Formats: sequence, C-alpha cells, structure tokens
Amino acid sequence: MSEQPVPINKIEREAIYRIRELYARGEESLLGASDEAEYARIRWMAAKALFPEHPFWPPLGRDSEMTEYFRLVSRFASKEQVGRLITCGGVDDGKSTLIGRILYDTKSGEEQEAIRANPAYLRADGSVDYALLAGATEEEARQGITVQVSYSAFDWAGSSFLMADVPGHEEYTHNMAFAAAGADTAIIMVAANKGLVPQTRRHTRICCFMGIRSLIFAVNKMDMMSCGESVFLQISEEIAQMMEAFADCTYRIVPVSAKRGINMTKPSRNLPWYSGGTLLDAIRQAEVLESGKAGCFLMPVQRVCKSSQMKGAVVKKRAVQGEVLCGSLKPGDGVFIYPTGTRAKVSAMYRADRQVTSLGAGDPAAIELDRELDAGRGCILAGEDVLDVTDRIEADLLWTFDNRLTQGKRYRLEIGTAAQTAAVTKICYQVDVNTGEHRYAEYITKNGLARCELCFSKAAAVTREKENRVLGTLRLYDRETGALAAYGNIIHTISEEAFKRDGRGIAASERESCMGQKAGLILLKPGPDTQEAMNYIERYLLRMGFHTMQAALDGDGRSRLMHLRGLLDAGLIVLTCVPARERERAEALLDGRERVFDCSGYALGEEIGQALKRIREWASGLI
Repeated sequence: MSEQPVPINKIEREAIYRIRELYARGEESLLGASDEAEYARIRWMAAKALFPEHPFWPPLGRDSEMTEYFRLVSRFASKEQVGRLITCGGVDDGKSTLIGRILYDTKSGEEQEAIRANPAYLRADGSVDYALLAGATEEEARQGITVQVSYSAFDWAGSSFLMADVPGHEEYTHNMAFAAAGADTAIIMVAANKGLVPQTRRHTRICCFMGIRSLIFAVNKMDMMSCGESVFLQISEEIAQMMEAFADCTYRIVPVSAKRGINMTKPSRNLPWYSGGTLLDAIRQAEVLESGKAGCFLMPVQRVCKSSQMKGAVVKKRAVQGEVLCGSLKPGDGVFIYPTGTRAKVSAMYRADRQVTSLGAGDPAAIELDRELDAGRGCILAGEDVLDVTDRIEADLLWTFDNRLTQGKRYRLEIGTAAQTAAVTKICYQVDVNTGEHRYAEYITKNGLARCELCFSKAAAVTREKENRVLGTLRLYDRETGALAAYGNIIHTISEEAFKRDGRGIAASERESCMGQKAGLILLKPGPDTQEAMNYIERYLLRMGFHTMQAALDGDGRSRLMHLRGLLDAGLIVLTCVPARERERAEALLDGRERVFDCSGYALGEEIGQALKRIREWASGLI
C-alpha cells in the first residue's frame, strides 16, 4: 500500500509555486531566509518543488520580500486550510482597528494581558489602541493612515486566516488591487456615521474585478449611532442597490463596533434586533463558499523536469510540473495540450515528491505523458478541449502604472505561466470606478478602469475570467522598467471574422486612433549638430510613449515629400530636415499648423533643453 502524501495548505502550495517560478525564470538567486529554521523550510519546499539534480542554494537573507513570504509559510506550516482575507473601504472607516480587534479577541487570555500591559499598544487614557496591533510602518504611524499592504494572521475555531490591511486612499488603489489578487474573501468597511462613500463603491468594484466573489460588509462604528436598527437598515438598502451590478457575487452585511468589540466574536446585547451572526461567523461561512473547485481538469505548465527525481520513479522520463487549477486527474486519462492542440495520455503522476493515483485542485503536480511532446512552460494541460486559442481579445484593464495607457503601446503580457508581447490596439471606453458609467477616453491614467482590445504577438490559450480566475486574467508589465502596468480580465476573444467583414480602405485617422496619437511633424534646420539633436529628441519622445520616425533626405523633392506623407499617414511623429524651399509643402501635408513644430529658431547645441520642454507641451496636444 502506497504511503499517503502529507496535506499541503494553500500558503505552502503558493510558496512551492513561487519557487518553481523562480527556477523556471532562472532567478533562483532571489531565494533567501533570515534564520536556520526558515532556511530548513526552504530546503523542505525544494524537495516538494522537484528541483534539478544539483539545485543552487543561495546565501541567507538575499531578498526581504522572499524572506517575509517564507516566514508566512512557516507560520501556516502543517495547517490543512488557510483562508485569505482583504479588509478595505473608505478612509477612517476603521479597517486597521477592526483587524487589531480580531487579532486581540482571537488571542489567549495570557496574550491579551500582555498586550494590556504593553505601553506601545496603549492610548493616553490607558485603553488598548487596536489599530497598532495590525502593524504599521513609521510613515503610516506618523500620518495616521495605511499606505502599504500589511498582513496579519489569526486562528479561530480550528481554522487559520491570513488577513491583508490595505490603503483606503484613492492614490494607493494599486496596492489594494495587489492584495485583492490573492484573496478569497473581502471585508468592506462602512462607517455607520457616514454610510457609503465613493471609496466604498470603488473598492467594491475593484474587489469584484479582481475575482473576489464573497464579500462581507462590516457596518462599523454602530456605537456612534446608538446601535440603532434604522441606521443599519438604511445602509443595508444602499448596499443591496449597489450590489445589483455584481450579480455573480454573494455578500453579507454585519453590524459591528470594532473599537468596543460589539458583534465581533460573539453576539452582543447592544444589538437585540440583529440575529444574523457575528463577523467571525460570516468570515468562516465565506471560507466554506470559496472551498470548492469543480470543473474540467486544468494545469498551466511551469517547468519540465526528469521524473527520476521523484520517489518511486523507475525510468528517467520528462514530467511537466504545475499546480492543478481545477478538476481531477488519474493515470490513463487523456489530456489536451494547449496551444499546440496535441493529445496524450497520463502514464504516471506525482503530488509534491510522491507518486499518487489521483490529483485534485491545488495540488503541486508532476505528470508523465505516454509520449514525448512539446509541452514546456506556458503550455496548458486540460482534460477536455475547453479553451480558446486566439491572438486577439477584449478585456477590462485596471491601470496601475504611473505613465498613462495609450493605444498602440506594447507591453509584456502574462496569462498563467505564459509570457509574450501584447499591444493595446483600442480603448473602447473608460469605466467610472465609483459609478460604473461608461465614457469615451483617448487615454487612461493611473487607477483608471477601461474596456480595451489587445493583440498578442502569438496565439495563446485563454478563457473568460468568469470561467477561470487564473487563465481568464492577465497582467501587463512595462517592457523597459518591468513595473506592473495593469491587471486585466478577459471578456471574450475576437475572431478573425470580425476583421474579414470590413474590407474598406484604411484612413490615416484609423491608424492614428490605433496609435493613440495624431501624426505630427518636427522640422529642424541643417547643421553640424542636427543629427545628434534629432536622435536626442526622438529618444526623448519614445520614452514618453510616442511613436516616432526620422525621415531621410535621400532623393529629389517629390520623392522626399511622398516618403514623408507615407510616414505621416501611418500616424507617426516624424522628425526631418528639409530645405527651406520645401518647407511650405512639407507643412501642407498635415491639417492644421498646430501639428507642426519648427525647431529652426533654436540653437540646438546650446538650447536643446529649452526645445525639449516646448516639444513636450506640443506633443501632449497630439494625444
């Protein structure tokens, strides 16, 4: 009888997934730990992650983010279930206080006594300041706000939870979205004395956008409203109206007072009219709702290894590794491999480092196939032919980058474990994050939400976000800095037929629309520094996200103008140096004198900085 594998909780699975990702990208040097215990934990996960025959073991403490992640793994080691929560809402609605109160109420009597005796957690009147238990940076303590995402852990009624405290200010929406991407349940704070504020609606929309389907509205500060039932019912009605736009989400509304501990862990006499259970009851019930992952077997491939590394393996065969997203699998089952469209059968399977006869959702798996196929990183194993293979999609994007999103810009795209290049070819409309209203937009600024069309550099296997949270979502990264630019939800694919139906001639305005800019002309005068200045100006515009090209002076006047017209019709900002006699004809190629910038009045060698400032203002008017 084969030995049964030890259960691995969600946090441990994510750590193993992270290690595999680092090795697949050749970034294993980022692994680190702060002490021998954490280092031993990494070695344990190394065996589970099925490293190469000669794994690289880096020195301790190489990366603070990784160290913190593995500290969380140690915190939840050997626990079967771990719930992932995010606490959000408006500014000063009591998020940090609520987290601190939960942490305090779920501790033992001795731990509570130690907190009450510690001056670091007390106010001037000697009472406990629960917000300080949630953890805050020096900057946050000084400002009295939450800026970064902080994590807290607690145990309650046999279950373990990891809870994120996120900023309430609009300017830190990208931090809130980052935390929501890894959460299963959202606790959205509503202050009873203020009701629903714009940030409440914003965070609700973003939580649903990021794939959270279980929401708990905590109506806080009920003590300030004398715990009145009428106030709670009015706020509940407003929440119900707001949630009509999110029919696929479930929600509960719970009255509480985090500061006074009303209805947090046990029913309160202050709310005799309410019988819907405590906040901790709602959290546990939400955890049960998120526990199931049924459907067809799906597993994105992270890397390929030799099965001889696993216990029980006899022959050195290639095994594809990944985490099972949903469904189940057993030896002999057929699998469909995307995007190649080939089929194979499963000959053996390994869960973590042991051979098994079945795999389920969340398992770190390695799968042997009955024949050698091209199934490397970025491919997807599926039990049935259920995914779409396409190079064009329509998606909702939550823009998190400092630079604005414009049409035609290219980014690095990641869907599951697959990575490639993608361009935003069209901004269909912008969505008001507070109201959900659609409106026209030529570009999207930070924290904006928009429906866009994207074109991939090669075909990829995708599905809708409503069908699968991993394969139906995407991330865009800036290609120069590597910074996260956007989270995205795939709405549907765009078939080739949509393009075949319209065979009309393409106008210059259509190209400009896809470029996200109007064509423009920058004229320079001949001189010894002209080429250097032209290179300097073009690179400056490129880094600002504009599409540019330099026009050569080859040929006669007619051929030069034809070449120039072709570049302008393509929607580019063209830099050129034309003789004085041809200047008027060059300017006439564009409608409107405002689309031409004349640099002939600048001594470029000395006044290039002043010229660049004027060019920036001029180019901004072309967007």
